[in-house]
Amino acid sequence: MAAVKEDMADRRAEHDVDRANNRAENAEVDAAFAIDYAVAAIEEAEYAVLDASLARMEADELAGASA
Repeated sequence: MAAVKEDMADRRAEHDVDRANNRAENAEVDAAFAIDYAVAAIEEAEYAVLDASLARMEADELAGASA
């Protein structure tokens, strides 16, 4: 009977390790996705700044041409 209990304890421990590894892998995938998302957001923000800068330059040119 003791051998059965020991086997069950070993299986539970193995199961716990597997679950912990799965949680860690999922967390790593989530972190990588978050980083990729943040990089894309930064790139989008850079394009928005360039768009705004170009729009300001065009507005200033038009204002100077009509003055």
